[in-house]
Amino acid sequence: MTQQRAALRTYLAGLLAVLLLLIPFTEVPRASAADGSLVVAALRVLEQDYVDPVQPIPLLNAAVATLRKATNESPDMLPDVTQGTSEAVADAQFVSEFSRAAETQAMPETQLAYVATQGMLLSLRDSHTYFMDPKTYEESRVQLFGNPTFTGIGVVITAQKDTSGTAYVFVENVFPDSPAAQAGIKRFDRIVTVNGQSLVNKTAEDASTLIRGPAGTVANITVQRGTQTLQIAVTRAPIKEIKVEANFAAPGVAYLKIFEFTEGTGQQLREAIQGLQSQGPIHSVILDLRGNPGGLITEAASVGGIFMPPNTILARIHERGQAASTLMTSGLAMLLDVPMAVVVDASSASASEILTGAFKDYQRATIVGDKTAGALGGSITARLPDGGMSVTVERILTPKNLQVEAVGITPNVPVKFTAEDMEHGQDPQLEAALHAVGTAWLWFARAWRAA
Repeated sequence: MTQQRAALRTYLAGLLAVLLLLIPFTEVPRASAADGSLVVAALRVLEQDYVDPVQPIPLLNAAVATLRKATNESPDMLPDVTQGTSEAVADAQFVSEFSRAAETQAMPETQLAYVATQGMLLSLRDSHTYFMDPKTYEESRVQLFGNPTFTGIGVVITAQKDTSGTAYVFVENVFPDSPAAQAGIKRFDRIVTVNGQSLVNKTAEDASTLIRGPAGTVANITVQRGTQTLQIAVTRAPIKEIKVEANFAAPGVAYLKIFEFTEGTGQQLREAIQGLQSQGPIHSVILDLRGNPGGLITEAASVGGIFMPPNTILARIHERGQAASTLMTSGLAMLLDVPMAVVVDASSASASEILTGAFKDYQRATIVGDKTAGALGGSITARLPDGGMSVTVERILTPKNLQVEAVGITPNVPVKFTAEDMEHGQDPQLEAALHAVGTAWLWFARAWRAA
């Protein structure tokens, strides 16, 4: 297992940092336009690295089916590749069919190649195997392995639907000293418009595209705060990535928020805890993993090591052609003997689910909130001739061998967090977590020590 093995999620499920940076990496020669060879290149990666053996012909046919849908062509024009066809002939047939599909000009050839590649990969129904266009691929590399400065306003946003099904965009977090904080944007503000464009029924990704932009430019944002409608001008600027947030939610109750498990997260969390301990004793902990899409499993091991004994099994890992292995906690424990609640939601995935599953299996913490994403697998990123892909190389189970992929983790204390709650500036999940740690002393002593 290496630092490059990342537990990634296929989607952010509505929660995105409004940040952006592109930096150069070692390039693979790139054609002027992507074509059918992109699908073939992705297939070769699957054959070499995917956690399970793959069947090339059904995968190519999934790409063919995607071409038919994208171009509205019939099976007569774009037929399936016959089972049993040799690799070289099958590849050549697909490339030929792609050329015919491109000639329809239903969409630009490069976009058609992206769509066909994604269609093939999604046919595996695996949360960690998917295509990334060049921009997304480079962003993912920066996010995991860099220590980047981003250009944006410094907020995290989420899209929530009300009881009528209408989606609204809310501010989930405001980074300290960011342009948004300096301009007066606050948590739970509903973003109504950006530069005059309404965000009603927009996704968080749509909203982030409107909000972010070059440093020095202005985002004119209308927010709804309770009964107030406010016009706020925010000048975009470089923003340092924030991995963790730490403060006292109540006397003796440490609130620890992890945004993603990027490189250095475990060390930064340890330093943040030391900072809190210098202010006063920590009697209990709330670990907030809501909206956390995962990241490096080595960082999950480091974070787990803060709350559980050294070499505690966090997860059981299965790789193709290898004996099963385990992921264990790392680093010195800091908060072994305090009650703990972990807050999760439908956007908590991958490395977040590794920790949540272990905490629940060992009864180390009370899990509060919504069922997690059910997107747990170890993956690597692979560069393609155009863009790249994430490919699952590990099946990851909880310490008790429970499956999380496509299932999720059900909290001990299920609590919804609705658009109406945000409108009223309330966080019922955090309130439930505070209640859980406030009444956890006897439970903790009995359950954890017995384990």
